[in-house]
Amino acid sequence: MPMLHKSLSVLAILALSTLFGASIYDTVVFGPNLQAGGPEGLEHGRHFMVAATPAKLFRVLSPATQAFLLLCVIFFWRTPRLRWLFLGSLVAILACDAITFSYAYPRLRVLFASPLTTSAADLSRAANEWVACNYIRVALVLASWFACLAAIRNTAVAP
Repeated sequence: MPMLHKSLSVLAILALSTLFGASIYDTVVFGPNLQAGGPEGLEHGRHFMVAATPAKLFRVLSPATQAFLLLCVIFFWRTPRLRWLFLGSLVAILACDAITFSYAYPRLRVLFASPLTTSAADLSRAANEWVACNYIRVALVLASWFACLAAIRNTAVAP
């Protein structure tokens, strides 16, 4: 296997690993903080996230991961077993972003952009829905990681 192919697959798994770690952190640390404290706790969270938010990382890391996976699909196209694993990995990450933009961002908008006069029930519902959605996103990133790992494992036996 050419060095470029190997390098791309290693970059893809490293990017997916970073994305998985950040997603777990988001779910396990950030999520419970959104759920606790009601409007007062959320106000503290808004002040804390003035300089940077997790979105700052995800808006760079996610497209980079998708680009690495797309390049893997292209470079391994002639090997069907690897093509389908890398394509499956890419589809899972794209599905994750589709959920992010269509479901997670609207809830984050309620939490971080709406007035703090929004009812505590609405804020709580948005936080709970965001956390539940994040578990699905983490599962998709993990599925993508496993597919990419399987492809890398299979590169050792690929022609």
